[in-house]
Amino acid sequence: MTDLQVPVWLGDQALTTSTSRALTGADGSVVARVSVAGRLVQQQMAQRAARAAPALREIDERTWFDLFARAGARVRRELADGRHDRELDALSAATGLPRLRVERGVAAVADHLGHLDSIMAAQSPDGSLSAYRDGRCGRPWRWLPAGSTCMVRVPANFPTIMIEWLQVLAARRPTLVNTSDQDPFVAGMFVAALYAEGLPPGAVSVCHGDAPTWLRLADQVVWPGEDAPPELSPARLKTYHFGRSKTVLPGGAPAPGTWDRLARLAFQGSGRLCTNMSALAVLGDRAEAAAAARRLAEAFAAYPVLPLADPAARVPAFPQRRLADDLVRLLRREIAAGAVDATAATSLGRDLLVEFDGMVFLRPTVLLVEPGSALFGMELPFPCTVVAPVARERVAAACSPSLIVSVVGDDPELVEHLLAEPGITKVFTGGHVDRAYEPVDPQEGYLADFLFQKKALHTGARHPEEAQCRRPPDSGR
Repeated sequence: MTDLQVPVWLGDQALTTSTSRALTGADGSVVARVSVAGRLVQQQMAQRAARAAPALREIDERTWFDLFARAGARVRRELADGRHDRELDALSAATGLPRLRVERGVAAVADHLGHLDSIMAAQSPDGSLSAYRDGRCGRPWRWLPAGSTCMVRVPANFPTIMIEWLQVLAARRPTLVNTSDQDPFVAGMFVAALYAEGLPPGAVSVCHGDAPTWLRLADQVVWPGEDAPPELSPARLKTYHFGRSKTVLPGGAPAPGTWDRLARLAFQGSGRLCTNMSALAVLGDRAEAAAAARRLAEAFAAYPVLPLADPAARVPAFPQRRLADDLVRLLRREIAAGAVDATAATSLGRDLLVEFDGMVFLRPTVLLVEPGSALFGMELPFPCTVVAPVARERVAAACSPSLIVSVVGDDPELVEHLLAEPGITKVFTGGHVDRAYEPVDPQEGYLADFLFQKKALHTGARHPEEAQCRRPPDSGR
């Protein structure tokens, strides 16, 4: 059994509790013992967070964001020195993500911390960083916190998702980080670095697994996916990490290299990001869609199933065999109903399920389906893209809901049509077709829109801008 112990964080104290759970890897072996915080410890974490709130708002902007930049640089040095090798090995085993991919994911978050000031400035109502501290933003209202503490549940799909709770903390909100069962490691790397660089005690705590006391005590909760705890009031809740991102191929021969770019978009984060291309809508007939599916499948063939330790590995394993079996049944039902498995004819092979090294993989898959297929609106946790012919006048509705819709080529009219669809959050085209996730972009809105609220304040003389909002004269009726 492993001796890797994963602590909880009670503010700046790393605690190995008397109660722990075994974390197993995709091959069934125990990779770590994870401390569990009881209700009393969770209550202490929440209380310390609430007390830390005023201190976070007193730190000047330069000192505050320099702290994050130094923490990011510290994590990068620790990665280079091999200090986190054991945690990264365990993370790869527990999530089924390739080892090099998870290390690069952590490094990407560390890099984001170096320009967190610009990420937060993009979310401020006037582009300033001081608004997070004093609420003043050049408007006839104040922009003030909608609560004192915020709990953020962090999924284990890929390490880059850590930037979510780091933005909450950067907004000067004491943060309660609730990790998923499969990744209790990465949050601790950044929390340790932040405290080492001078983060005020209590500003962030970490709890692994269920955190019922936090759900009750936190002023606000940020929760991934659509299955938030039912006891949470919608007023306290922001959900995030919806995906179903898609690409539209308007027709004609795409530019050289397009298929390789689209394949990379499908494989980013080993196919487990909300920004992955889950579907390709071809504006044409079934024959044109079939040709596109073949070209995409040929590009997919550059990414075979490999051992997780192989530096070239991009395809994830499945720690839960039942989930892999369920997905195989889903795909086979679709094929039996008429879908065409375009990847079966490539070097990737015919078998959907691949087993070796004591682990289970699903081989990368491109399916040609009909426009009404349920798979066109799904996001599966491995590199899988469905291709369908879609009429131009139906494409916006067919692509909704989507976090991202990317348009291949130059079609401004189509771009505007997609942008007007309420269920589509982002539209990328041209050189940005594979932009994926950049924290400066609104992603299901900005986090700051949830964390802060506008409060009217009128004292003394009338504000010059108020005249624009005055009630019109009484009509006499």
